[in-house]
Amino acid sequence: MKLILGDQVAVVTGGGTGLGKAIATALTINGAKVIIIGRRAEVVEATAKELTDAAKEAGSEGECIAVQGDVATKRGIVETYKEIGKVTDKLDYLVNNAGFSANWRTIASDLNDPEQLEKMLWSIEDSDFANMTAIHVAGPYLLAVKCIPLFKNSQDPCITNITSLAAQFFLNRAVCEYSYAQSKAAETHLTTLMAAGLSPYKIRVNSVSPGLFKSQLTTGGQDRFGEMWPPQQNACKNAIPKGREGHWEELAGAVLMLASPAGGYTNAADIVIDGGWRLMTSAKDVE
Repeated sequence: MKLILGDQVAVVTGGGTGLGKAIATALTINGAKVIIIGRRAEVVEATAKELTDAAKEAGSEGECIAVQGDVATKRGIVETYKEIGKVTDKLDYLVNNAGFSANWRTIASDLNDPEQLEKMLWSIEDSDFANMTAIHVAGPYLLAVKCIPLFKNSQDPCITNITSLAAQFFLNRAVCEYSYAQSKAAETHLTTLMAAGLSPYKIRVNSVSPGLFKSQLTTGGQDRFGEMWPPQQNACKNAIPKGREGHWEELAGAVLMLASPAGGYTNAADIVIDGGWRLMTSAKDVE
């Protein structure tokens, strides 16, 4: 079975960098017309050109198109949808990947010190919960619903929400900022709700939950995790059978499968790409 996507049209939010860029790369090289959405025009435009050129070099007819847009607000989604509509009259595949992680405002140098830990835990603001929910829960839902008219013109419409292993278990005190983790848990459940709620439109909805991958989201644009908590970073890697973080293409492959005929009977599923991390560790191991 070939995974060539032919005349499919895909939208990838947060497609200008990191995991979103890797996903957009896989889709473009495999022949899809990919619309990447991001807040920074210069970033998505540069990525779109890069991926279109890469597709040509690979002998693919795929192309990548940049759209500047905000998918964290309803108003922003309305405007983004208008821009998508200028490019295509159908949508086969939506990848809700846009997101970011809230950082602890106060850092505990010793995570086993009760006083330091209490200060770190209290440093979360109520706005953190609202912001995380807006981008990881409300945004994916509203964009998917807004795109229903475009999905109606597809033979096999599907949506993939990029969630996180943080939605499923306690990663560790350092990396698992709670406003982020709870929003990803909500997004995982939202996937199930959307699969049921959008079933009249024959839209498949699944989620992919990455484990430890290096990206701007997990590092804040730099290796902040490794700088602040080397023991916790090493504990995470040591708990993974391969002893390393994931490579982008190892996640993009699962997303590509869901977009292709190979994923045509997959619905309401959560695919965990974590190298076996969740099976090999406990909260106590990574304190």
